[in-house]
Amino acid sequence: MARILSSVQMRAVEAAAIAEGSVTGLELMERAGAGVVAAMLEHWPELEAGQKKAIVLCGPGNNGGDGFVIARLLAARGWAVDLSHHDGGRPCTGDAQVMQTRWREAGGEVWPLVLSDQWATLERLRAFAGKRQRGRPVVVIDALFGIGLTRPIGAAHYDEGLAFLSVELDDLWLEQTQEAGFCGA
Repeated sequence: MARILSSVQMRAVEAAAIAEGSVTGLELMERAGAGVVAAMLEHWPELEAGQKKAIVLCGPGNNGGDGFVIARLLAARGWAVDLSHHDGGRPCTGDAQVMQTRWREAGGEVWPLVLSDQWATLERLRAFAGKRQRGRPVVVIDALFGIGLTRPIGAAHYDEGLAFLSVELDDLWLEQTQEAGFCGA
């Protein structure tokens, strides 16, 4: 039976495994990214047919590192991937930086997610999604914040930008799924 861990418990398990040398942080990120891709395609196998597009939104921490892995693995499967990185005013460091480098070395591009300029961000996402083209909807992977987030998100424009983006991406997904006749569970 699977056990659900709290964020504190998960950090402790990861730290202990890394400290004893049974796994590295990079290996944990690779496993997390591979797990997300496997679970997504197991739940929605029809996503592998036809147009395969994903938008991956990465944050500055380890959750963002997981997002870079997911993007790289999807691209290796033939998906078109548009990756946006919001660095919160600081670049990726540690394992997340390594995964960003691996994404770039695999030919991936990174464009800045500027939540204070919501309309420009939304227009880029809509252009990538090909809103007016028929086909499978775009999968959006949220790797902005993970279990390490212990502070308020921040400035009002940032909070508003996330809320705006979330609502607009939901609307875009619904429009595309209806146009394509696709229905996920």
